[in-house]
Amino acid sequence: MTKTLLALASMLAFAACQSAETTGQPPAAPADGEGVTMRIAQPDRLAGSYVDASGIKIDFETARSGDNLFMNIASKGHEIIHAETTADQYVFRYLDGRLTLKVDKEWVQRVQAEGEGGPAAQDTSEMHWTGDMAVLDEMIAMPEAKALPWMSRALGSLGYTGSEFPASLPMHKMARQSADALGIELPPIDTVDTESSFCTAYPNSGNQCYGMCGNGCNCWSWVCGDCCYHSGCARHDDWCRSGQWYYCYNITAVIALFGC
Repeated sequence: MTKTLLALASMLAFAACQSAETTGQPPAAPADGEGVTMRIAQPDRLAGSYVDASGIKIDFETARSGDNLFMNIASKGHEIIHAETTADQYVFRYLDGRLTLKVDKEWVQRVQAEGEGGPAAQDTSEMHWTGDMAVLDEMIAMPEAKALPWMSRALGSLGYTGSEFPASLPMHKMARQSADALGIELPPIDTVDTESSFCTAYPNSGNQCYGMCGNGCNCWSWVCGDCCYHSGCARHDDWCRSGQWYYCYNITAVIALFGC
C-alpha cells in the first residue's frame, strides 16, 4: 500500500481540491477543441473521443437524468472509470472492475441535505469498496489520467460546460481532480462575465476565491460555466482544505454525484 493510501485510506471526498505543487512549465495549449470527435452531443448525454498531442486516445460516454448517472471513460477497449445507477445505489468501477465502490443513494441525499461539514459526510462506513485500493494510485499514474484535464478544456472550449451540458459535469470534475493530483495547470478559456458583481461578492472577495471551480484563483470556467461562487465547489474546498479527504489525491468518480 502506498504512502498516500497509508495516510488517507480511510477518508473520502467528493471533489477536486488544492493541487500539488507544479513541476516544470505546462505545455502550450492546443487549439480550442482540437482532438475532440463527438458522436452524441445533447445536454443529458455526451459521447465521443479525444486524442491528445501525443496520441493518447480516450473514449467517453456520459449521461445524466435527475439523480441517475451513467459514465464510461475508456482507452483501447479497457474501462478506466465506469459509473452506473441502480435502484438504490451508485456503482463505480475502476480499471476493468479491479476495484468497485458502491454508495447508497440515501446516504448521498443526507450529505446533500446536511450541507457543508455535516455528520453524514464524515461516515466513511457508507462507502463500500471491494478489490484492490492500490488501483486508484495506478490509475492516477496512467497517461490517460494526464490527458483528462486537456480533454476537459477541449470540451469546454467547444461549449460543453457543466452548466449547459449537465452530462459533462462528471468528466470535468474528475479532470479537475487529475489536474490537482498531478500538478497540471491549464490556460484559461476567455469568457464574457455577465455577473461580475456576483462573482466578486461574498464570499469570494475575502477568502482566496472560495467556492470557485479551480485551484485557488485559477478558475476552470468551463466546469460550471463561469468563475463565480458555486456551492458544490465550496463544499469541495471545505473538505479538501481540511486535509482529511482521500479523494484529494486520487481520481474517483463519486465526485460526479455533486453538481455546481
